[in-house]
Amino acid sequence: MINKSIGAIEFKSIAKGIEVSNEIVKKSSVEVIYLKSICPGKILIMILGETCYIKESIDYGLTKGDEYIVDSFIINSVSLDIINGLKNKYKKLESIKSIGVVETNKVCSGLKALNKTLKSSDVSLIKLQVSFAIGGKLVYIVSGDLSDLEIGINEGCKVINKKYIINTSIIPSLNKQIIDNLI
Repeated sequence: MINKSIGAIEFKSIAKGIEVSNEIVKKSSVEVIYLKSICPGKILIMILGETCYIKESIDYGLTKGDEYIVDSFIINSVSLDIINGLKNKYKKLESIKSIGVVETNKVCSGLKALNKTLKSSDVSLIKLQVSFAIGGKLVYIVSGDLSDLEIGINEGCKVINKKYIINTSIIPSLNKQIIDNLI
């Protein structure tokens, strides 16, 4: 964990998302860590900073983006694994025996679930797919002992609406060919 918060807004209009994103970063002292068009025809802005500034900026963005907002979140003391995963940087693990996979139909909801998964059990993020070329979904893959995977994924799924969860899977004794092709 880091002592910073992140906030995000997922927009269904790219034009409105860019407009509101510009206003969000002007509103408070925040850093843009992710601003990209995502499938299908949406845009996601994610900002990092002190909790009070994140709240101020996200609240402001929610009022300005109103009818164009798909989802949003604020996560306090965010897991550093999420920040690194967004940058495609992962911890080097000595071995991967079992994995857990969570697939959500909203990016913001998926990131909330991932943060809770990482904070509630001893698992490591090994892959994060954010919407691009997967139909607007978020997929995360974590590795750990079976009991930690079960606890983490269960806890992660509790913090979001069940209708946003497409599927979850815990896979023990993962074949090396699968690992090599996933990561």
